[in-house]
Order: sequence, then C-alpha cells, then structure tokens
Amino acid sequence: MWIMGSDNGGVPSDGRELWAGDRPVWLAGGHEPLEVRRVHDREHRLAVAGPCYASDRELERGLDAVRRGDWRALTHWPGSYWVIADDAQRTVVLTDVAGTRPVYVTGDRGRVVWSTRAAPLAARTEAGFDYRALAARLVCPTVREVTGNATCFAGIERVPGGHLLRVDARGHRVTPYEPYPAPVPFADTAQELRHALITAVRVRAAGASHLSSDLSGGLDSTSLALLAARLGGRPLLGVTYDDPDSPNDDLAYARRAATTEPLIRHSIATGDALFFDQLADAPATDQPCADAARWAMRTTYHRVAAEQGSDLHLTGSGGDMLLCAPPSYLADLAARGEMRRLLRHATARARLRHLSVHTVLASAVRLSRQSYPAALRHLARQVQGPAPAHPAALHWCGRATFAAWLTPPARAQLAEALFNAAEAPQSDQEPLVRQAWNELDEFGAYQAELAIQQAARGLNPHAPFLDNAVVRAVMAMPTADRQAVTAQKPLLGVALRGLVPGFILDRPTKGAYDGNAFAGLRRNAEHLRALVHDSHLARVGVIDSDRVRADLDKLLVAGTGPFASLESVVTTEIWLAGHTARKPAGQVTGRA
Repeated sequence: MWIMGSDNGGVPSDGRELWAGDRPVWLAGGHEPLEVRRVHDREHRLAVAGPCYASDRELERGLDAVRRGDWRALTHWPGSYWVIADDAQRTVVLTDVAGTRPVYVTGDRGRVVWSTRAAPLAARTEAGFDYRALAARLVCPTVREVTGNATCFAGIERVPGGHLLRVDARGHRVTPYEPYPAPVPFADTAQELRHALITAVRVRAAGASHLSSDLSGGLDSTSLALLAARLGGRPLLGVTYDDPDSPNDDLAYARRAATTEPLIRHSIATGDALFFDQLADAPATDQPCADAARWAMRTTYHRVAAEQGSDLHLTGSGGDMLLCAPPSYLADLAARGEMRRLLRHATARARLRHLSVHTVLASAVRLSRQSYPAALRHLARQVQGPAPAHPAALHWCGRATFAAWLTPPARAQLAEALFNAAEAPQSDQEPLVRQAWNELDEFGAYQAELAIQQAARGLNPHAPFLDNAVVRAVMAMPTADRQAVTAQKPLLGVALRGLVPGFILDRPTKGAYDGNAFAGLRRNAEHLRALVHDSHLARVGVIDSDRVRADLDKLLVAGTGPFASLESVVTTEIWLAGHTARKPAGQVTGRA
C-alpha cells in the first residue's frame, strides 16, 4: 500500500482518500498493509505512516507542532515512520533521521509529485535511468557532495535522512530539519542509548502478537532478542543461521545466549543457499540493493520466522554502522593531539591488518592534515587513473576501487563532478563528522531497500537501532569515542550492562561469511560470466566489461580481487534488468 495525491482530487479505483483539499492525499495500491494514523482540525492535518508508537493524546498534541511549523517536534515518537502534515498553506513530508523511510519527489508536467517509493513515481512519470547517478553510487556512494539527492531514475530526487519536503503553490523545496548535534560525553550517550533502545524494543514487543528476532550470536541482534524477551514477557522466536560454508563461533554464542532466557524459542536454520544464488528471483527494489546478491541466503533463515507466523521481526541492522567508527577516526585522534591514545589504537589496527605501527601512524597524521576539499580532489585523481591504494591508507570520502572498471568517458564525468564539488562552498563541519553523517544516510538508503526485499518474502522487519532516538543518541557522541582497543562496541557494552549477559557484550570476535561468498562465486560462475558479457552497464558506456571479466576470472582462480565491486555490478545489473522488464510498483505518494 502507498499514499498518493493528485492535482484534480480524483481517487484512483484502488485507493481511498486520506484527505481532500488543494493538496489531496490518498492511500492506494499495494499488497502489504501500511498503518496510517491521522488527526486534524478545520485547517491542520497530520498523519503518521508506518510503525509509530505515539499515543493518541501525543498525536493530538502533534497538531500544535503543525500550527507552529515545528516539524522536528513530530519526529520524537518511538518507532520508524513517515510524517505528513498540512497547514492549509503547504504540505510537509518528513523522512526519519537515518533515511530508512525515504521520500522521493519529481516534477510531472509542471506539477510536483512526491512518493515514499521511487518505482511508482518512475512509472507515473515514465522516467528513464540516470547513468551518471549510477556511476557515482558505484564509486563513491557516501560522498553526498557528488551523489547529492539524485536517484537512479532520471529526474527523481530523494529526500535525504533528517530532511523534509515542503510543497506549496511555488513548487517544492528540500531542507534539513536535523541539525548537527553538540558533542555529548560518552557516559551521557550511554545513558541516552540505554533509554532509547529499551523504549524502541519495549513498544515493539508489547505490540506484537507473534514476535521473532534474528539471533545471530553477534552483539546487535542477540542483544535485541534478549531485551525483547525480557521486556515483553512473552515467548520470542530467535532464529540463527548455521552457515556450513563460513564456520565461526556465531552459532555457539547464539546457543549460549538462548539458554539464558527461557522465553526464547531457539530455531537454527540450515540450508545450502549461497551468495549469487537465484538472482533472477530477487524481489524488485526502488534502488539497487547491495543485499540482492545474497538475498537467497537471508531468505533461508527469514523464511523460518515468516512460516511460523511472525508478525514483527527484529533485526540488528544498523548496529555496526552506528556503534563502530570508520578507520579514519585515527586521524581525528591525531588532529586532537591525543597521541597516547592514537598509539594504542594504531598498534591495534597494525596488528589486525599485519602492518607496521609506523605506517598506520603516518597515514593517520597525514590524513589529519588533509582538508575535505583536498580529499575530494584526491579521490578525483584516483578516479582519473585508479591505482591500488596502500592497505594502510585512511580517507575521508572513500576509495575509488570501482573506478578501475569505468569507461574513460564515465571516469572523466565523475572526476569532473568530484573536482567541482571540491571547489563548491563547504560547511565548517569536521571531516569525520561529515563522513559519519554521510555514511548514516547511505546506510539508511540501503536499509530501505533491504526492508522492501524482506517484506516481499512475508516478513515485517523492524530495526530498532535506526529509530530516531537511538540514532540521535549515538550521533551526538564524538565518532572516535565509539572505538576501543579492548571491546568491539564499548558504547553498547556500557549502555546494556545488566540487561544483556556480559559474555555477549564482551565478545571479542565477529562472525564473517567469506566462505559463503566465495563458494557462491564458484557455484554461480557461469551465470556471472554471462551477466557481465551481456551487461546493461557496458552497453550504455558506464563500465568496461572486459576489465570486469578479467577481474572476475582472477577472483575465481586466486580468490583475491575486488569482490565488493563485483557484488555492486551484479546487484545493479539485477536492478536494471528488473525495471526494464516489468512495470514498477510502489508505496506512499502525494501530489500538489
């Protein structure tokens, strides 16, 4: 189901009106249910779409915020939802802080059309593909100075996380509502995170009839599963995937965690699903989804929850992105003059990456002296002539690994965009802060597509780590403080101490799926070769398929090479083929 609006007030045959007026909005289409709650007076209207756990009284008070034009005040309720408001002069549509509830907008024959799904908007306006945007996403998806608000559909703009769309008689504007927060000390952040996570999990556990959760054995999903069972006081189905191709200690930790909570009914899912299996059957998404290449593997264990009647499924998605710092935090320590701490952390990274401590320290100090515009110019030069980066090299805005596969014209276009971005006026935010928010927005876009895939397989996924209150708590803490040399996620360890067993919070290892990835690569080698040979991206001049084929062969023979770049090519080709072959369908839309 989605929300749609029109300039003539007509309700489509499969829709029902949400409200009328100069900017009518209605619910239409789709198969999955979409919870929408609304309140109004004579001139003001407010609706929340998606799982919003505000009380009826809180929602009524939200009309006061609409009257004041205080849009950010409408984003403090628990849950993950869109906000749609109208004050008789304009319609305002808000995504969440992380951007997991996306909003898209375009012009249609002189009118403004907005939507929470890009695909139906593209179908409505007959939009083609934006190959420049595709190339930017493939090479530097977290460099918003270049990717901007563009989507892979030409002419359709995405409203980023923490932003709102304002539609009135003059057209539309996209503006931020979420400011960069003032730094908050570690201890205060831990308390805020504890409260936010407890709230996010409790409201979901209370509202579900049949609750399930990922129970991977890792910190994030395991903590949520244990919290949900204890806070909800009702049985919970915890699902663990036992991957025979990637042996690690995830299963042992999951089993041990399940024994600590009698309300958890533990189910271990097994199967032989691998990366790149059944690519043609991957559910269509709005934008290319990185998980499309591994969707069959995820379906193996998510099917367990769906078949056993789960009506709400918790995942730990977002935990890694929020609670771990990118390696560039070392440069931030150098810039702050915290040399003893820098030495400890550089030593730990050097051991992990089998590098000399001096090499890591030198890279951190060098990056600490590099401005963000200089980083953009450095990336542009990499795009112009990509060369293998030193394994210790740190960066503010990514590496151009994928650029080696671009055609010369595509490479030149992207390099020019990066050089232009470097010359544009810059905000005064520190590079690490900017990097953290850019990565959050990129992850939010990924999560939106992942949720579409999961819903298509009968799951109702919820990611409490990406609720506004949780995101705000973590993002207010200096990014470098997320990292420690003695714990995976020190902030989570302090925040949930006493609620989650210490052996989970203090786990020193982290499971990986490299074995599954390369087994899938080998099993699907012929299909991948055929996909590259008949590449849509190559036909339109974005990539050089000969280079891709050569690196694919190296991966198959030697097991080394740009695996992540290959996955990006595959998922993008799947997306292009899907939207070329079938008419898109979508979710919340409005027009004025």
